[in-house]
Amino acid sequence: FLGRVSMDSIVLDISALPPDRLKAGDLVELIGPSQTVDQAACHAGTIGYEILTSLGHRFHRRYVNG
Repeated sequence: FLGRVSMDSIVLDISALPPDRLKAGDLVELIGPSQTVDQAACHAGTIGYEILTSLGHRFHRRYVNG
């Protein structure tokens, strides 16, 4: 599940993953080709609109074919 966003930080519960799957400093994709914003929102118990509007102004945005 995804945690709440706080001060541009987010907490992810990775306890269901094998112990050697991730290590400190690894990058993870929260929204992208392998997971839509609506799928991420569903895991967080909210809607995609809330996820998108909660992204801070420091979040890098790139519009493709928009």
